[in-house]
Amino acid sequence: MKHKILVLGLVMSCLLGLTACGKEITYNTVEGSRYNPDEFNQDFMANYANIFEDRLFEQWYLRDITPENFEKELYFDIATSQQGGTITYDDDFFEVCRSGYDSWYKAIKDIGFTSKDTLADEVKVTDTTYYINDDGVLVLDATVTGTKHSALMEMYLNNSGLPTDVGITVNKTTGEKLENAGLNTLLGMGMAFAVLIIISLIISLFPLISGTGRKKKESDKEIAQKAMDNTITQIADKEDLSSDAELVAVIAAAIAAYEGSASTDGFTVRSIRKVNSKWKNNR
Repeated sequence: MKHKILVLGLVMSCLLGLTACGKEITYNTVEGSRYNPDEFNQDFMANYANIFEDRLFEQWYLRDITPENFEKELYFDIATSQQGGTITYDDDFFEVCRSGYDSWYKAIKDIGFTSKDTLADEVKVTDTTYYINDDGVLVLDATVTGTKHSALMEMYLNNSGLPTDVGITVNKTTGEKLENAGLNTLLGMGMAFAVLIIISLIISLFPLISGTGRKKKESDKEIAQKAMDNTITQIADKEDLSSDAELVAVIAAAIAAYEGSASTDGFTVRSIRKVNSKWKNNR
């Protein structure tokens, strides 16, 4: 018992030690990191968020820039070297801008604005928060508000002050999230059932496409009737066959099969003669 208590105490100590090892996040400061606190301060981060949302994303939108024509319209404006400066805007920076604008472009209708004429006044950055994450990277969280919803614009910055990733997430209510989840579920199930129905229709058309279908299964009486017809056809041209014991036995077996009898007992073939009309069962 003492050993069990000792082991339990050791496990609890380890868990508490691991909990204490977690680094506490301090907001709105870069002290103790590789970022210069004199440069990356509250004013700088607020201006940085406004530059991207207001002067870049919104202005591109007003110029009818879309994710589809982004590269054609803006590549030479963004991915150009700045002569005499310390920062070079290269392809990596261009891709970050394109990814960020694509995210903003998809979210702007949910954020909400009345028209392009009122976009600048109705969509704004209302709050900014920054911190150093567990990987030592500076993260800038900016709240973007519109006429319908607010959204979180999250930016990751390197120590040169350039973004390495930009994303926009609209803050929706629980009801809206459940509605979207329900619609996605119905759409997914509908697509699955539609595909299954199409596959079943294609499979059902295989016999028609190949020109082969299932043959109708013949009944026992139909088989017996065919056997009798074949036998009668064979003897039709012969005159006196009543003495042919083998042929009589064949005819008797065919009649027994047609009548559904297990044996030929109970009837006797006395004579065989040719008739002009086709033999029929006149029961």
